[in-house]
Amino acid sequence: MEDKLRGKFVVFDGPDGCGKTVQLELLKTHLEKHGITVVLTNDPGGTRIGDQISRLLKYDAQGYMDVATEAMLFMASRAQLVGEIVKPALEAGKTVLCDRFISSTCAYQGSNGYPVEKIIELGRFAIGDVWPDLTVIIDIPVEEGRERTGHKRYQKTKVNHKDANQAYLFENVVADRFDSRTLEYHRKVRKWFLNIGEYYPGIVQIVDGNADIETVHKKILQLISEASFS
Repeated sequence: MEDKLRGKFVVFDGPDGCGKTVQLELLKTHLEKHGITVVLTNDPGGTRIGDQISRLLKYDAQGYMDVATEAMLFMASRAQLVGEIVKPALEAGKTVLCDRFISSTCAYQGSNGYPVEKIIELGRFAIGDVWPDLTVIIDIPVEEGRERTGHKRYQKTKVNHKDANQAYLFENVVADRFDSRTLEYHRKVRKWFLNIGEYYPGIVQIVDGNADIETVHKKILQLISEASFS
């Protein structure tokens, strides 16, 4: 399995609270123990320019942001990420692990009405042919994921977003523009993630994330070992 991942681009994605960040760290540790050089990054962000775009998308936007604007800003961050981090690492034979990618735009902006075919088209313009070799969607019920990230189920939020209706278990939690959207919106996002393999480039695998961390890790190692990369 380790040799299969040399020079490969692997993305973990899924609904909020699915545990993808923890699983990426576990996979990174596993691969490094077997002598593979791993570059771990995240989207949006991963570069200085990308982090600035991410901050704008999540927190700093003033006023209403159109869904098309969201999609294009995400792609701008990815263009920088691929050009600065991902492509050079792959060309050097390293394994790139990324927390979210274009699959997230398909789910989140797709749930907001932006056509996924346009998202894929924008993606090709932004990143060329540097698509993930494998995209792992870690699935979890929305209610469970929201509780993991500090939301209560039936209490209104103090956050002043027009589409916010969820509260937090901890007073100092700061909601970004996407966290604070309605429960129904996040249910749509989960459905988009579950159906993404029908049109998304590269191999897409779905893993049940509603289990303990070690069990999910073993499932991921198994599906990677069974995947047929080109």
